[in-house]
Amino acid sequence: MKTVLITGANRGLGLEFARQYKAENWKVIACCRNPETATELAKADVSIRKLDLLDFDEINNFAESLDGVPIDLLINNAAIIDRSKVEGILEIETDRWVEGFKVNSIAPVLLTKALLGNLSCADKPVAATIGSEQGCLTLYETGGIYIYRTSKAAAHSAAVIFANDLKELGIPYVCLRPGHTKTDMGGSQAIYEIEDSVRLLRDVLTQVDMSQTGCFLDRSGAVIPWSMGKSLNE
Repeated sequence: MKTVLITGANRGLGLEFARQYKAENWKVIACCRNPETATELAKADVSIRKLDLLDFDEINNFAESLDGVPIDLLINNAAIIDRSKVEGILEIETDRWVEGFKVNSIAPVLLTKALLGNLSCADKPVAATIGSEQGCLTLYETGGIYIYRTSKAAAHSAAVIFANDLKELGIPYVCLRPGHTKTDMGGSQAIYEIEDSVRLLRDVLTQVDMSQTGCFLDRSGAVIPWSMGKSLNE
């Protein structure tokens, strides 16, 4: 039985990933900050683990608790964005900006690093972070949304660097673009159904190999230019 570990699994894409992998008979380790309030996740009959990505010490302790457990697939899905306040330059709250970078940019790398031993135990491990077109410099035509945009751009950049470091271990690391999906984070104007987005991303993940490491991939598996017209592995 294969094992997938998913962060931010209490809602949205993370919850749907947990449901779909469970339906495919994977062992699902579903992580979220507050398991006691994850009522929908509790219905999915998966292993629910507490993980606060703002606490870097907790990330390391969490990884130690999984010592020796092979992980075939790691999905760094957790992210924060305050849709109630799409901030402009005058409204940015410094503390929230720091939190955005911690969860959206730094935590995916730290968690993946902490779980390298687990990934190395699997036959064909894959590590992925859910990216966003909001982190694509080539698509910036408006202002605002500083926290989410800058932190996601940093996540894409970190993926390039980290993927190069992981090459010698043979572990591909990619970013995935789900598209504007109907989730709490995606908002009411989203166009894609969550079930379809996750199904398509799962198909992409089955095809990921070392030739794609460091790339930002869309729902079809195509490489997306994200920085001045260049793809992540250029």
